[in-house]
Amino acid sequence: MNTRDLKLAVGERVRNYRVSNKYTQADFAEKIDISINFLSEIENGKKGMSQETLYKLCEQFDLSADYILFGKNDSDASGHSQALDHAELKTLTDFLVSMRGVFASEP
Repeated sequence: MNTRDLKLAVGERVRNYRVSNKYTQADFAEKIDISINFLSEIENGKKGMSQETLYKLCEQFDLSADYILFGKNDSDASGHSQALDHAELKTLTDFLVSMRGVFASEP
């Protein structure tokens, strides 16, 4: 998965979570300390988020990074934790490398 596709998929999961839990963009953005405009850009796949924002998102809403990045639940049907496969680990690593320097440019 390339960076653009990852941003689109992440944005869709963020938007779906926000809408299904009846948060406005303003309320949601405030809870993770970003601007409404930046949240909109994330949801539309125009921008990625920093590790700090991903952490705040997961912490504030009790979501897993596996869900945000890959759409995976915390556990499979048997209740065992799912490990990332090689391709997912590479995608995650590529995403994090591509986000270097984002901390300084976030609103």
